[in-house]
Amino acid sequence: MATLPTKDVAATAISPVLPPSPPIDDAQWGEKRKPLRRRVRELLWDSFDRSPAERRFIAKIDFFILTWAGFSYFSKNLNSNNLSNAYVSGMKEELNVVGNQYQTFTTMWTIGYVISQIPSQLVCTRVRLSLWCPSWELFWVIVTFASSAVKTPYQLYACRFLVGLAEGTFYPAVHTVLGGWYTKQELAKRACIFFASAFIGSMFSGYLQAALYTGMNGVHGLAGWRWLFVFDGVITLPMAVWGYYALPDLPSNTRVHWLKAEEKELALERMRKAGKHLEEPFTIHGLKRILKKWHFWVYTAYYTFFICSENIGTYMNLWLKSLDRYSVSQINTYPTVINAVTIVTTLCYGWVSDGLQVRAPIVYFSLGVCFFAACNLAVWDGVPFGLKWASFYLTGFAQGSGPVFLTMVNEHCAGDSLERKFILGTTNSVAYAFNAWIPLITYNTNYAPRFLVGNSVTVGLIVCAAATLTLAVWLQRRDG
Repeated sequence: MATLPTKDVAATAISPVLPPSPPIDDAQWGEKRKPLRRRVRELLWDSFDRSPAERRFIAKIDFFILTWAGFSYFSKNLNSNNLSNAYVSGMKEELNVVGNQYQTFTTMWTIGYVISQIPSQLVCTRVRLSLWCPSWELFWVIVTFASSAVKTPYQLYACRFLVGLAEGTFYPAVHTVLGGWYTKQELAKRACIFFASAFIGSMFSGYLQAALYTGMNGVHGLAGWRWLFVFDGVITLPMAVWGYYALPDLPSNTRVHWLKAEEKELALERMRKAGKHLEEPFTIHGLKRILKKWHFWVYTAYYTFFICSENIGTYMNLWLKSLDRYSVSQINTYPTVINAVTIVTTLCYGWVSDGLQVRAPIVYFSLGVCFFAACNLAVWDGVPFGLKWASFYLTGFAQGSGPVFLTMVNEHCAGDSLERKFILGTTNSVAYAFNAWIPLITYNTNYAPRFLVGNSVTVGLIVCAAATLTLAVWLQRRDG
């Protein structure tokens, strides 16, 4: 196993670097000033100006990784949205859902989602991702099929908990894989493409429910809402099986047959140039090392503030309903524009972030837009109708900066493989642990659509997020 020179004590204590390879052209890695034409080509798509061999390599990993990750995330978000669609399409009456039982469905999912992420990331330091992730995907499919057969709310409680447990292993693991294979010129785009696929599922859910309810309600004795879960399982099953073949683990331990030997060497060379290290298994000593650094505390704090501030746009339908001027179809359709805004801005963030090689400015921009929208909705009285409407849509600018921030985490923790995996898990897990109960207090539906407390708290959360991001940027620059 190759090691760093003895004079580099700090890096050696973390993990050995990837094996050295013959030098490559520095211009290929952006270390020389590039002509404008070449920079424009790279802004459009980063592999356009690479060597033919590297273009083929990038195209391969794009196809295999992003098809599995994107379609899987699409189906998971489709499933989450289908729960609410099923509730208003007959599930409430058929299962006799009363009181706060619907909220409990979401709570059970959140509990499973939160508790599985950190343990899963630690297991991934010792178990191959190509076995771990697709196996949980298959488990998710089984539980989703089971959700279509529940007879009581309590059975659905169990299903939602197990679905959350399986989903919790997915998101941080995908970012671990992306960070392992892509360079700084490529990573943000792929992270944003992956993230945007979830919101396509959100937009698609309502139309799917309408189609299934119309065409499948009563077929084989199943209500239309039950067919939603059957459909989720059917479209996800091929992706789960595909994952066993498509997921390439990491460059240091990949065994996939679709990469040639020279392409595996190229992957190692790319990661060596990016300063990334061989994988380190989880140990108590390694965990203590992580907790002594600022990365865990500051990155996790930022992401918690960020996630908890995202709830502001989810209540547009309650505002529209309170106006008594829109049909049920309009109330359900108009808020989906927020998802469209999120998809467009997410992809723009990824391209600009990689093209200009900036991370934090993208996140600051999204926070600024959301701060403006949150202030308008917090003031409420005296804010023109059109500005309120625009403010709800502007909240869609926020979420797409999440993968850009995680790209920043991926890059800054690249030199410590255990820390990188651990923090990718803790940021999401801790954030959703807080987000499970904060909206129940701040966005109590008894105060809809004004939500003075909720919108005001969101303004404060955005300010805290910006302050924490500033601290992170300062500490990163201090560390060099």
